[in-house]
Amino acid sequence: MSHEQTDALVFGPNLPAGGARGTVSISIMGAEIAVAGVFRRAPLDQITLREVGFDKPGLEVAWRDSEGAWAAHVLEPAAASRLLTSSALSATPQAAKLRQTKRKAATGRSLGRVFLMALLLIPVLLLVLFLLSANRISEWIAGAIPVEQEVSLGRQAFAGMQGSLKLKDEGPAYDAVRSIVQKLTENSKYRFEVHVTEDPTLNAFAMPGGVIVVHTGLIAATTRPEELAGVLAHEVQHVELRHSLRGLIKDLGLRGLWAFVTGDLGATIAGQAALELTSLQFSRDDEREADAHGLDALVKARIDPAGMPAFFKIMSQKAGDQVPAFLSTHPVSEDRERELRRKIEALSRDGFQPLTFPQWPPK
Repeated sequence: MSHEQTDALVFGPNLPAGGARGTVSISIMGAEIAVAGVFRRAPLDQITLREVGFDKPGLEVAWRDSEGAWAAHVLEPAAASRLLTSSALSATPQAAKLRQTKRKAATGRSLGRVFLMALLLIPVLLLVLFLLSANRISEWIAGAIPVEQEVSLGRQAFAGMQGSLKLKDEGPAYDAVRSIVQKLTENSKYRFEVHVTEDPTLNAFAMPGGVIVVHTGLIAATTRPEELAGVLAHEVQHVELRHSLRGLIKDLGLRGLWAFVTGDLGATIAGQAALELTSLQFSRDDEREADAHGLDALVKARIDPAGMPAFFKIMSQKAGDQVPAFLSTHPVSEDRERELRRKIEALSRDGFQPLTFPQWPPK
């Protein structure tokens, strides 16, 4: 019996809002998700398929059963392609429909880009933008979006996922996160909103407009406040540099962007944004930029920046066979860690103020 299995980011009842690492298997018997000791199966005629990830190279396999909605995101392009072309899945009507949709979407995206550029730009700029990369284009579009609309999108997207979070927005852990973020964001154009969610996984994520969510598992894994400050400085800079917004522009496509910039922030766009933001992966350039600016923010706030690479190393050591959710969306290469340590070694250690809290890690 033909059987195709691959790693996936799994979403479902009682799982973290940002998903959990698991596997998805496809055979003629159906689709099966395995995550955290839970196994769910559905016949092939009951599943749905759609594209996910940066520029839509990934595959979502989803269904609904008596417990709720389940979805597996295969974000690695080669693995997604193998799954879609497996003998069991490729012959299904859903796969045929998705292939047709991909062809139409590719054509639609190309035509949409040409139309938008022709509509907004004068001929000279049009020629220049044709030569720019997707990252440059998304940065330009993001710069044209007012901060107020970015904040509105981020708050609506967070509201869409809030029901699946076990918020713990009071107590020592919350107070510590809020205190550190306040130190890192003085004079920011954003009004940051922080949340702590009861979740043992090592994760934290930022949404457009200044919403930052930190898992209790990540806080508990730190050995001193400066390590948490390093992670928060990195996340704050993803907001300040509008990385989430730029990634979302590419992910939702020009049709969703058009609805957004014209003021149509309805439930459909907000709900899709919430799902995309939980599995958003930043580019290597984004990560290096967040590192560099995060380190500068720590120094400006007189917080020892050595906590940033130190905690990235702790997470890597704790990973074992299971990569923490934070590292799956914010992979830390040896080059990045080495560059951070090189910059820190060049700094004078005078002037850094220890972060003091009644106990660490806070509960």
